[in-house]
Amino acid sequence: MNRSGNLGRLACSLALGALAVGCQMPETPVPSVRKPSVRIDPCAERLHDVCGQLLLHYSLNKKLPGTLNELKPMGPEAPPPLVCPVSAEPYVYNPDGLRIPGRPGRLVLYDAVPCHSGMRWGILVGDPEGGTTLTLRVVMLPEESVLSAGKQP
Repeated sequence: MNRSGNLGRLACSLALGALAVGCQMPETPVPSVRKPSVRIDPCAERLHDVCGQLLLHYSLNKKLPGTLNELKPMGPEAPPPLVCPVSAEPYVYNPDGLRIPGRPGRLVLYDAVPCHSGMRWGILVGDPEGGTTLTLRVVMLPEESVLSAGKQP
């Protein structure tokens, strides 16, 4: 063989080698568990709608409803479905609320199961003091917080 043929084969081999190195599959990244966001989670959005219903009931009756069936539609719209859109389980409602250790207020409504990366969405009610208005917050709680609050007397 002549010298130009050897150089051609060498160049071709180097090009194929470089191409093979460049085409290696990268390591598959391990998916990270992301905490659901109140901005994009359909359950959190639904609970914000329920907050509006609870606030309307409170403003008219000066108390939270005894059951969620007492909630009335605001305007022409029906109340939001009272089930978690992820688990399809009905929300748990307790008008007296549960005290969550380290959190002010009472947990009055929450997911029946921890279907949001092991957490539950819920509504915390701040107790009105000295004529202040009732406050409601949609919060995400670890499963342990809800379980420990449910065991309190």
